[in-house]
Amino acid sequence: MSQSSRLAILSDVEKILNTNGYSIARLSQGSKACFDIIAKKREQLIIIKVEPYIDNFNRDNSFELKNIATFLSASPLIIGERGRRFSEIDDGLVLLRYGIPVVSSETFTNLISHGVPPIIYCSKGGYFVQINRKILRQARLEKNLSYADLAHLVGVSRRTIYEYEHSINPTPSTAAKLEEILDSPVAQGIKIFNIDIEKETRPQYSTENLSSFKEEISGILEELGFFTQFWTRQSPFDAFGEQKNLDIHSGMNILVCVDDFQQKNIAERVIFTQDIATLTKRRAVMIVEDSDNPLTQNIPTFTVDELNQMKKAFDLVKNWVKKYSNIKES
Repeated sequence: MSQSSRLAILSDVEKILNTNGYSIARLSQGSKACFDIIAKKREQLIIIKVEPYIDNFNRDNSFELKNIATFLSASPLIIGERGRRFSEIDDGLVLLRYGIPVVSSETFTNLISHGVPPIIYCSKGGYFVQINRKILRQARLEKNLSYADLAHLVGVSRRTIYEYEHSINPTPSTAAKLEEILDSPVAQGIKIFNIDIEKETRPQYSTENLSSFKEEISGILEELGFFTQFWTRQSPFDAFGEQKNLDIHSGMNILVCVDDFQQKNIAERVIFTQDIATLTKRRAVMIVEDSDNPLTQNIPTFTVDELNQMKKAFDLVKNWVKKYSNIKES
C-alpha cells in the first residue's frame, strides 16, 4: 500500500477517535516512530500503530512499542489491512504480531463506534472463536445434555466438549454449531485492550550506541534514582525513566528529550513529547547543554549542570513543578 493509503487510514482512525470522545496525541504524518497515535478516554489509554502491510512491523518495532506501552500503562494496537499470509484481514478477526493485537480498520471502527468487539482470532493451528465457558456449561445443563450427548450432536469427542468448558476454544464452524444446538450465544467478544503483552527477556537498549552527551545524562539520571531507563530509537522522546526503590513504583516518572545537536526536528519532537506527557499524565523534560536554548520556553528544561546539583529524583520533580508553573504563567 502507498503512503497515501496509510495516511488515509490514519486520518480515518483519528476521526473515529475524536467522534467517540477520545483525546488524542498524533505524531506528524511523516513520522517513522513505532506508534502514530495515543488516545485516551476516561481510564482507557490506547497506543496505536497504523501499518497497512503488517509484515513491515518487525520485532524491533514491537519491542519498543511494548516497552513504551508498559511504561505508559497503555494497550498497544496495530491497525493493518493485509500481510504475507493474509490478502485481507477480515472484519471481526484479531491477529497477533509479536504479541500485539492486529485488527483491520473496519474492526477498529466497529469496536470504537458501535461497541462490537471481534470474536475470531488467528493462532497456531488456525482460526478460533473465544467462548464464554460459563454460558456454554449452563446452556448444556439446561438442555440436560451430558458431555457425550453434546459431543455426538456437534461431531467432536467428549473430551473436546469438556475442554471447551475449561480451557480451549472451538473453530468458527464448531462455535456456530454449539450456538445452534444450545440456542445460546456462547461466542464472546475479544477484549483486545486487555490482552496481556507477552514479556520478552531482551535487555533494555544499551547506552553504548548513545552519543556521549546522552550517555552522560543516562548516568546522571541513574544517580538520581531513575534506575529504570529505556532509550528509544523510534519515538519522539529519547528516553523514559522511573525512579524505583526495592522494585516499588514511586510514581516519579519522566519522558526525556535531549538536544545533542545530532537529531533533526527537535522542536517538533518536543511538542509531541509534551502532548504525550499531558495526555498520559507523565512529566516531560528537556535536557540541554546551554541554558539559552530557545526550547526552554516550551517545556521544563534542565542543563547538565542543574542535574548535577541535584541529589535525588525528588529534586528533579520539585524543580520540574516550578519550571512547569512558570511556563504556564508566561
